[in-house]
Amino acid sequence: MQNLKKSAKSRGILGFAFNTADVDYVAIANQTLELASRVLGLPYTLITDETIQSNITNQRYSIDSGTFVQWRNIGRCQAYCLSPYDETIVIDVDYIVQDSTLLKIFEVDAWDYMLQRHSSLINTELLPHSMGPQSLPFVWATVFAFRKTPKAEMFFDLVERIQNNYNYYRLLFNIQERNYRNDFAFAMADIILNGYTESKHSIPGTMFTVDTKIHSIEVNDTFFVVRDLDSAYVIPRSNLHIMSKQYLQSDNFKEFVTNVTT
Repeated sequence: MQNLKKSAKSRGILGFAFNTADVDYVAIANQTLELASRVLGLPYTLITDETIQSNITNQRYSIDSGTFVQWRNIGRCQAYCLSPYDETIVIDVDYIVQDSTLLKIFEVDAWDYMLQRHSSLINTELLPHSMGPQSLPFVWATVFAFRKTPKAEMFFDLVERIQNNYNYYRLLFNIQERNYRNDFAFAMADIILNGYTESKHSIPGTMFTVDTKIHSIEVNDTFFVVRDLDSAYVIPRSNLHIMSKQYLQSDNFKEFVTNVTT
């Protein structure tokens, strides 16, 4: 589902959303992608079940319920062939774009794809730096970018091969988690494609992850106030990765999207 015409420079935003019994990911995506489009000044395209039909599901831990819930994260490997743009930024539906940092991607010369390599939790706890003991450096598929180049196409072909043979590749790279994650597949494809070295290109800036059950987020010109049931965190206004899907379906988040000014 595409809401805007293809841009003159053939640059745009791509998102994937597949509903589950617990979360209306499509409704969330319509808000977060609209906000990203407004902030970055780019059109967006949303990929749903109407484009990719798959009954394959995983499980993820929900910080809202404290239980494991259904998770449909298959299909990101098709971003290359499904994107209508020559240069594409892909964001998860729980990634909230608040500044123009991502536009710096287009200022870089000679790149094929970029992954998010730098991240931090708002409560200063450390996020994982590797995918397990003696495994690969951690990367995030929460936000990434690519150009329509032969190397980028090879990257996504390799991600698809890893997805289809995940158990083999996770054992090969000593990844302990059995659950398929795009983060893991992207890291493995990146290291293989670059001759077992890391790609030098990275999404600019640090991704701030809010890994708590959110009550509200208040926005100021220069900072956010993120409140959960027990605490309040003041952080610089920047792009946020929101783990609480319950918050993303709340009236407070709808007001947040409506009231945010760029």
